[in-house]
Amino acid sequence: MRIYSFEKLPSTQRWLIEKIGEKAVEPPCAVVTEWQTDGIGSRESRWIGRPGNFFASIALPESYLPDDLPLPSASIYFAFLMKTTLKERGSATWVKWPNDLYLEGRKIGGCITMKKGRTVVVGIGVNIVDAPRNFGVLDIEISSSELLESFLENVEEAPSWKQIFSNFRLEFENSKKFRIHDGRESVDLRKAVLQNDGSLLIGKRRVVSLR
Repeated sequence: MRIYSFEKLPSTQRWLIEKIGEKAVEPPCAVVTEWQTDGIGSRESRWIGRPGNFFASIALPESYLPDDLPLPSASIYFAFLMKTTLKERGSATWVKWPNDLYLEGRKIGGCITMKKGRTVVVGIGVNIVDAPRNFGVLDIEISSSELLESFLENVEEAPSWKQIFSNFRLEFENSKKFRIHDGRESVDLRKAVLQNDGSLLIGKRRVVSLR
């Protein structure tokens, strides 16, 4: 997989989507930067990046994804793959539904996914050296290049959704300490029932991944 590396970019996600549209890059490929100044977060929010943290986006043809992966839950899938990558290095990171990376009660990163034609573009950010106020920092030492290499190895193995989801379900109880905003209202996750496709059932309402 070809990797494009930069010292500084406004957004790895926007750069990769733009280059795919221009046919200037060919998936599968990835882009990583040492500093991201205007990253994309969930629900069109900004992910504020500090220099030295991990900022990357990966473009994958749909054919590279597991056959059983529900695309609306791709953020859960890739966030959990990142959590798995960090756990292999000794981190206690966990995934808060649907796409946030947490250490105890503080967010240290997150994952977003977007479609561009038949390509899925996965954006991942992790605070590995520094964090804004009220956010956390990764509990292990690892460089951006090491983290990307290890993460891509796990992505290329393409474990099934069933395999990823069975593990994610076990730690979903951690998410129930939180509330989320689904674009309409604040939702208490204590009332949520996790469905097999990664969506939530809250009363009679189904809530799918926020990104």
